[in-house]
Amino acid sequence: MHISPFIASYPREELITSPTSFFSSIKYNYNEYRVNGIYREFEQPGYFVYRITTGGKTQTGLLTMTDVKELKNKRVLKHEKTLAAKEQTMMHRLLQTKALVKPVLLTYKPIKSIQNILDKVTQSEPLLNINFESEDGIHQIWPISDQKTVDTITKSFSKVGKSYIGDGHHRSTTMQLLSKTKELGKEAKKFRRLYTAYFPYDQVTICDYNRVVDISEITSLPEFIVALSKYFDIEPLAEQAKPKKKHNVTFFIDNRWYLMKWKKKYLSKKSKQSVLLDSALINKHVFEEILGIADVRDDTRIKYFGGTLPLKKMEMSSQKRNIGIGICIFPVSVKELTAIADQNQTLPPKSTWFLPRLKSGILAKNL
Repeated sequence: MHISPFIASYPREELITSPTSFFSSIKYNYNEYRVNGIYREFEQPGYFVYRITTGGKTQTGLLTMTDVKELKNKRVLKHEKTLAAKEQTMMHRLLQTKALVKPVLLTYKPIKSIQNILDKVTQSEPLLNINFESEDGIHQIWPISDQKTVDTITKSFSKVGKSYIGDGHHRSTTMQLLSKTKELGKEAKKFRRLYTAYFPYDQVTICDYNRVVDISEITSLPEFIVALSKYFDIEPLAEQAKPKKKHNVTFFIDNRWYLMKWKKKYLSKKSKQSVLLDSALINKHVFEEILGIADVRDDTRIKYFGGTLPLKKMEMSSQKRNIGIGICIFPVSVKELTAIADQNQTLPPKSTWFLPRLKSGILAKNL
């Protein structure tokens, strides 16, 4: 990987009285905070260790800049399709803010020499130690500005053959588009480096990514259930539950939970994908064939829920709609994700929910 150090902008921790409120507003108010002196810049470029501890589990990675060409060179690999509307929103925000406030999460095969450096650095006191009490999460930052260590990290990462986007597909695609936009002239150069957070495989967790769809304008509830019986063996559940294994799906329909098991004939059909994914099966057979939703990328009737959110929120979202259907899907594995990305294929949008969840504005890169 072609990475480089950068001059980071960081918040004055003593001025933050409510971390949850402050950092959730960064993408809208960063420029105001910068002008008012809440953010200040380091004097020299460096790398930064980023550690997140949530519920007693610690995950450690490295913040860097990565040449946007690594996307074209297939060294930074995507695994999901993006949503067109979100790309447009992201482009507008980047041009307006003129800063990168949230890194793209990348995962890669662990390299011992890199991990040894991170372990050594994190033995000292962190520069930032931000406690999100409502989330039971602590976000910590350690700067690395020593030139010898910086050079060692840069050299070590040159041996990383490829990495995979965990979170930030829209940011990556938007940066790639802006870096090639002729209308921006010289300004396009500012978008040639991605703001990136590298977490090795053993420091990430892939959770489920679930859906709620409003079918009220498409079909009736009885007709929908009959249609589902063509594709699934259906079992009622006594309580809310997520699927416990691949090719099992749970549905929340009319205030009841059901376990749906794909019928074998839909699992044995040949697919263009090297891996048969439940999210792809749901898109093809439920959204497209039953509901007539051909493109989930821009259909506003579908809402997505990350796997760390309580199922009660998904239930409430379903109940707010005229006929809201909740769908829970078993999480994709790292092996499946890398196999798909390596073959230049993509998962359906919103197929994965990665941990750690990086915060906007813990560090930022001004453009």
